[in-house]
Amino acid sequence: MLKRWWPNLKRTDRDKAKLFGTCQLMVKTILPKRVLDTDSQLLNALHAGSETLQNITDQFAPLMKQFHVFFFWEQEKTNLGYSRDYIVDESSAAPILDNTERSGIAASHSEMCKFSCKSSPGYTVVVAALRRYERDAPARIEKRWREVIQRLQKTREEEAQELIES
Repeated sequence: MLKRWWPNLKRTDRDKAKLFGTCQLMVKTILPKRVLDTDSQLLNALHAGSETLQNITDQFAPLMKQFHVFFFWEQEKTNLGYSRDYIVDESSAAPILDNTERSGIAASHSEMCKFSCKSSPGYTVVVAALRRYERDAPARIEKRWREVIQRLQKTREEEAQELIES
């Protein structure tokens, strides 16, 4: 699984979301909703203590063991119109976790997934990871099928034993 990590936003990223929220409120106050709709579920989800972010983190964490996870982060600041800044810092985008891979991509947040050619920043890293995952997938899938079949067999044996004992 190749992923840009949002659930683990740190204080600096939440501060940016708060700043954007303040700007959103100013625009909302000045312009009528019919001119510009500033309501953003994503922006609301990024606030500190967000229940949405906590739910995503809580639900995703146990699943990570089942996937290859490769975290990427932006290495160039994004033009925000009034300044340039990182949208998500490295520690939020690519937490250091067991059995994961990490790499920066020499692009801004909005450009880091747009590969116009094979020499685009990050292209070779992403392609190499995808090829490796593709190569390793058949053996992993076969192993997981064997494990599922064994668990199913054990469950059936336990259910049969319960029927015999009752």
